[in-house]
Amino acid sequence: MGFWSELGPTLLALVTAIAIAVYGWNRARLVSVGVLVWVHAAVALSQFPLFAGFPDWHTSDARGFMIFGTLAFAPALLLLFALRLNPFAGALAQIPTSALLATQASRLGGLYLIAAYRRGELPAEIGLVSGVLDVAVAFTAVALALYLRGDETRAPRLVRPWAIPSLADFGWATLMMNGSHLGLLDLHPAPVMMGNPTLLIISLFALPLGIFVSMVVLLRVRRG
Repeated sequence: MGFWSELGPTLLALVTAIAIAVYGWNRARLVSVGVLVWVHAAVALSQFPLFAGFPDWHTSDARGFMIFGTLAFAPALLLLFALRLNPFAGALAQIPTSALLATQASRLGGLYLIAAYRRGELPAEIGLVSGVLDVAVAFTAVALALYLRGDETRAPRLVRPWAIPSLADFGWATLMMNGSHLGLLDLHPAPVMMGNPTLLIISLFALPLGIFVSMVVLLRVRRG
């Protein structure tokens, strides 16, 4: 693998987190500190493989799969639960919808899924389908963020068509991972590389961040 294939996903996560922290420092410092702690923990954990190895599942992967699922989805669930806490909810309220959408430029990490597919490390169902969906979500999120900066009140009629496919993208990848691991889907190769370096950082940072942002903007549309 080249330099960008090996370190690109990690660098993208770090750049995204630093950009969020810088933006939020004088607006919502709690968010800034939290995202920096999160990304450092995600980078550290992403250095350790959770699955035995490419190209197929192994019996020993059952434990790693449970850890993978917990690490991938627990941050999003914790963040959504934190919305019930006034300090966090108040801090998040200071961040406009356009800024939240801009964080989804991190979904350009889908390019690394496509690259892994082309190297034969991921099946088309994840490497190609999820990769293309991620890139599409990233570009539309940035375009929508730029549009909303002029008038955040335009969000209700524009955000929902973005957020629903964004969440569906994660749902598709999750379905493929679980179906493959349980033997219900015959994917070649098995998507074990999603739980191993270097792609693991995508599941530990970009995935839960994307779920959280998509849910928050949908809630704002509903309340609006």
